[in-house]
Amino acid sequence: MSLLTQSIIQNHLLERLPVSEQNDLLQHCEKVELTFGEELCLPDQPYQYLYFPLDGFVSLVTKVAGHTPLEIGLVGNEGMLGVTLILGIDTVPIQAVVQGNGMAWRIEAKALQQVLANCPQLQRCLQQYLFVLLQQLALNAGCAHFHLLEQRLARWLLMSQDRAHREQLQLTQQFLAQMLGVRRSGVTVAASVMQRQQLISYARGEIKILNRAALLTQSCECYQLSLNNYNAVLGELIPTPTEDMAPSP
Repeated sequence: MSLLTQSIIQNHLLERLPVSEQNDLLQHCEKVELTFGEELCLPDQPYQYLYFPLDGFVSLVTKVAGHTPLEIGLVGNEGMLGVTLILGIDTVPIQAVVQGNGMAWRIEAKALQQVLANCPQLQRCLQQYLFVLLQQLALNAGCAHFHLLEQRLARWLLMSQDRAHREQLQLTQQFLAQMLGVRRSGVTVAASVMQRQQLISYARGEIKILNRAALLTQSCECYQLSLNNYNAVLGELIPTPTEDMAPSP
């Protein structure tokens, strides 16, 4: 029995590969659990492992002296952490911190380099994803500068839910503030408004999405643009359904 039939492939990039290449890759992978707050790689260090998330997801963050970390990107089951390795450079460019608990396929950097030599479709797929990731980073930079906090928070919650595949997200307001690069008081006000509007509920470090459709209308256009960019290059990425997510009575 092949590795593919033994394990359900939930990573969108891996699903696009021929079965032979999926098996070539997965025989070098191990399934690991991603734990909230875990640092998976640090800037200027060599890659040790690369990750294909399944239901866990990872923040790409940057630091400036005297300031808290700022999130500039998200990687979930639509992508891969460590994709810049295909450029032939084994140095980590951006810090990666687990934002959502879950599982991922993990592979050693040297092993992936060996697999790439015999898997042209995997190489092509990762090149395409790197292009899409660069688009996401650029879009996020513009969004952080020009759009209102309420719009950015709505978008961030939607993107997180898409990658977590669940309504409940374990997030503190302090963590949200750090990821969005704003004061905690600003997040408190924005989250309180959303809670009064029954878009979300918040208690003890857990946010539950109550009305995804309303969050979509409140988010800036960057959420849909990001999906469009991905779909244009890598095929349709279906976001979390909006059915059965109306406000609770």
